[in-house]
Amino acid sequence: MIRRVLASELQQHVNTTVKLRGWLNNLRPFGKLNFLILRDRSGFTQVVIEDKEEFKKVSHLQPGSILTITGKAIMSSQAGLGAEIVSPKIEVESPIHDVPPIDYYKPEIQSDLEFILDNRPIALRNRQIQAVFKIQSAIAHAYRLYMHDVVQAVEYFAPNLIGASSEGGAEFFTVDYFGHTATLAQSSQLYKQIMVGVNERVFALMPFFRAEPSHTPRHLTEGKQLEFEMGFFDHWHELLDIQENCIKYIVKYLHEQCASDIATLGGKIIKAPENVPFPRLTFAEAQELYFQRTGIDERHEPDLSPAAERELCQYASEKFGTDLLFVIDWKTSKRPFYAYPMENNSELTNTFDLLCNGTEITSGGQRRHTYDAMLEGIKMKGMNPGDFTDYLSIFKYGMPPHGGFGMGLERLTMTILKLKNIREASLFPSDPKRIAGNKIKAHLFFGSENIRNEIIRLIKHFEMKYEHLKHEPTPTSEDSARVRGTLPEEGVKALILRGKQTKKNYQLNIPSHLKLDMKAVAEAVGEKCEFEDPAIILERFGIAVGGIPPFGQLLNLDTYFDEKISKCPRAAFNCGMQTESIIMQTDDLVKLVQPKIGNFSKE
Repeated sequence: MIRRVLASELQQHVNTTVKLRGWLNNLRPFGKLNFLILRDRSGFTQVVIEDKEEFKKVSHLQPGSILTITGKAIMSSQAGLGAEIVSPKIEVESPIHDVPPIDYYKPEIQSDLEFILDNRPIALRNRQIQAVFKIQSAIAHAYRLYMHDVVQAVEYFAPNLIGASSEGGAEFFTVDYFGHTATLAQSSQLYKQIMVGVNERVFALMPFFRAEPSHTPRHLTEGKQLEFEMGFFDHWHELLDIQENCIKYIVKYLHEQCASDIATLGGKIIKAPENVPFPRLTFAEAQELYFQRTGIDERHEPDLSPAAERELCQYASEKFGTDLLFVIDWKTSKRPFYAYPMENNSELTNTFDLLCNGTEITSGGQRRHTYDAMLEGIKMKGMNPGDFTDYLSIFKYGMPPHGGFGMGLERLTMTILKLKNIREASLFPSDPKRIAGNKIKAHLFFGSENIRNEIIRLIKHFEMKYEHLKHEPTPTSEDSARVRGTLPEEGVKALILRGKQTKKNYQLNIPSHLKLDMKAVAEAVGEKCEFEDPAIILERFGIAVGGIPPFGQLLNLDTYFDEKISKCPRAAFNCGMQTESIIMQTDDLVKLVQPKIGNFSKE
């Protein structure tokens, strides 16, 4: 019997007869000479078919058909792997006659992400999407190698069902556990600290679950977390050293082991040269640097904005030639209860974030390590020490100074490969619209009054302050500012666009005195857009142009906010009709809508 050969092994069998098995990817008929592309787990093989009877066996088949092909391997400069099959004998093991719902067999799927996710099981067969997840597998493997072989840490396996939220707060899922309430773990933070008391240096690849109603391009409700924790260090910055070397190890490993997959994705990968240290800025220095570079003053904000994160990474790239940068010494108010307070300033903590290519990919730092300090931290965050009995017990019986970090595997993959959306880096993503890739039936609102009522209900539910105004019709932004008594820049102009390729609707929201930058919109959504017909908007959503509110999620639309909206503390907008407006705090509006934020306006 002839042993099966993979596509990647063809060059080793030139001028011999070989057998291949795999999926029909596509056919290219040219009359006398026809080409068949066969896909297997290692790649693609070009098969040249001259015999008419052999071609008849496959000419009517659709991609996905299972084939066994026996033929002669020869060298070929035209074939991607340097070899191809000629004089084939074809056996159709499983014929497929249904047309695939998505063109996965093409080099790139020319569809929007939502359509790709709607057809995820088949779309995963596309060579570019396949490359993403082969690289993701390599990232996880490289992380394990680095932690086990270099850091000499011990892998642990923590529970996913726990009795209380692992880090406090309300962003956790509850499940019925034999009549008791259990939660799905947000992280294995508490368990990896327990294991420091056992093995000193530990790591894990663990699932996480976060009930965060976020629709941003970098948040999921379920993912995988790369965890690390260690005890006994002379200075907590040793954690940063391990984190930095870990990233460099992973990137080097990808270049060595995944060169062909990286090439399939266009060669786009972050810069992390081994000989270039990641810059390290304090939180205060980072805010000052952002102000100096842009003139935008966020120096009194408790966190870095997405725009600041992008600018800081741009600084690291320009000045140091690396896409990564540490921000250290974060405020106590923004860190979890176990964060170690700085000894000479209790308002700051020995913690860090690692930014990469404009996105935060890691949070970590030193932990409190005495019983009294941990008890203080729990109470300070308003939590019940009784919910952490097992966890607190370890501090009664000896815990060294320790710390660590966690990295989301999907966000790390997205960032390393410079993908636009974290859902591209999750096999079957869960978010407020999907569970394991399957779309949840949207709760849509139709008609101006229904939409107005739902907006007011949401504002009251979250106990936010607002004004509800009734006034004369305001067809223009100038009319709106006049009757509301607000500044033009406080007004939010909500626009509904249509993608020229997909015909999909998007909502873009900009300050009312500015114009929409269509080029920036096209870059953000992945296609050129035009304004939707007002008659279509009225028919589809039951709203007249001029009354559209900036709540695209109520219409099941991807919603984008121009970052300039946040410059004003107040936001004013029509709430479904031209004769009614709402004025509220801009921060509250952003919390309610959870939009994607970027620069979409111009003068």
